[in-house]
Formats: sequence, C-alpha cells, structure tokens
Amino acid sequence: MDTIAFIKRVPDTSEADAIKIDASGMDIERAGLTFKINNWDEYVLEAAAQLKEKLGGTFTAVTVGNKDWNDVLRRALAMGADKAIRIDEDVSSLEPNAVALILKAVIKPLPFDLLLLGAQSEDFGSGQLGVTVAEMLGIPHAALVVGMEPGEKNLRIRRELEEGTLESYTIELPALLTIQTGINQPRYISLSGIRRATKMEIQVLSLGDIGLSREGIIPKLKLEKMELPPKGKKAELLSGSPGESAAKLAKILQSAGIF
Repeated sequence: MDTIAFIKRVPDTSEADAIKIDASGMDIERAGLTFKINNWDEYVLEAAAQLKEKLGGTFTAVTVGNKDWNDVLRRALAMGADKAIRIDEDVSSLEPNAVALILKAVIKPLPFDLLLLGAQSEDFGSGQLGVTVAEMLGIPHAALVVGMEPGEKNLRIRRELEEGTLESYTIELPALLTIQTGINQPRYISLSGIRRATKMEIQVLSLGDIGLSREGIIPKLKLEKMELPPKGKKAELLSGSPGESAAKLAKILQSAGIF
C-alpha cells in the first residue's frame, strides 16, 4: 500500500504565558518559542509506519513550510518513511482551503492508495484541511478515525462521533483519512532510525515546481484579528477549619442562587 502522510510543525504552547500576539494583531510572536510536530501527526506517522510494515508499499511524508520544518520530516524518516517532501512556502498566514490547493498539487504526480492527515492541528484546530483535500481530489474520506483494518482494496474503519459513539464502515481505496489521537501508540524513535534519517535526502519544491503561484492561491477565509481570550475571575481559597470553610462555601453557593 502506498501511503502519503501530511504533517505539520506547530509552536509548543504548553507554557501558555509565553504566547503573545504580535504588533500586527494577525499572528503570535514566534521569537523565543520552541516548536514541535503537531500532536495528531504523531499518530499519523505511526499509522503509516504500521501499514508499511504490514502490507509493504511506500510511505511518503509531506509538509509545507520553510527549512525549519525539516525537523518534522526527519522524524518521519526516522519512523520509517521512504521519502520526505517539503514545499518551501510559509503557510502560517494561509487558511485551510489555500493549503489544500497546495497539497492537491503535491499529490497529483504521486502514486497513492491512502492519504493520512491529523484530525486537527494544535495551533488553529479547524479540522477542515483533510476533508477539503479529499473533496478537491474527488476521493472518499473519513474523519476522526480511531481504528482501521486493511482489506484487499478497501479499509474497515472506525470513526469517533459525539459522546464517545463509534461508527464502523468500509471505505474503498484510494481514500483519505484524518486520524484521531489514541488510534495507536506512537513508537519510540531508535538511535539507528535517527542516524538513518540524517543521511536521507529531503526533496524541496517551490510553488512553481508544482504548478502554482502565491497569487493563484485564493483564500476562502480572511483573518481579521487575533487575540487572547479574556482572563476569567481568580479562584478564591477558603481558609479556616473544615467547618468554617464549609460554612463559607455554603454561603457562596447560596448567594450564587445554586441552592
């Protein structure tokens, strides 16, 4: 099975206080931030690696970004990818439809049975990119996939619905899946895998190489403003003995109309 995995590099927002809006009001201040692979994409890479080990075929990793994004591709190569492709274009200001146009152009000359993307990204979290690419290509797709079993020319998949409900069905290949966290356990990358990845070539393409121009990528959405959510009320710590604290809590709940 020939699988293409699309992955993304995102800022590490575990330290929330480090996130600030820049002077333009259209982006975050990136200086001093650390970056990592998108959390959902860890599971994408593991799913692609497992399919290659089980069924053979090829495993290609693709990303769109500047040379700093090579690190996520090296991670993919260390996990077993045969090939890595980077489209040398800054997509930080592009919305899902514009990025989907780029991915469609990248995919066009490549053989594939299955396209894998994360269900969403940690930075914008729209969850639109995968299904948009599938619609542009005119192939079947499934979102929020939490399980899959390959058949001869199809996949038996399970996808997550609301309130933990699961939906199971068969999807014909070629197809596109967006992968949910928890579908597998991403592997520990071995030292030999890292060494292998450092020696492998990353193919770098421009928009022109794939038949596009920045002017020709027309966005469907326009970012007007970016802002941090307002801070809520601070927590109140109740002091005193257990009885005194309980009495204070009862008074607070009563004044709030809870009882």
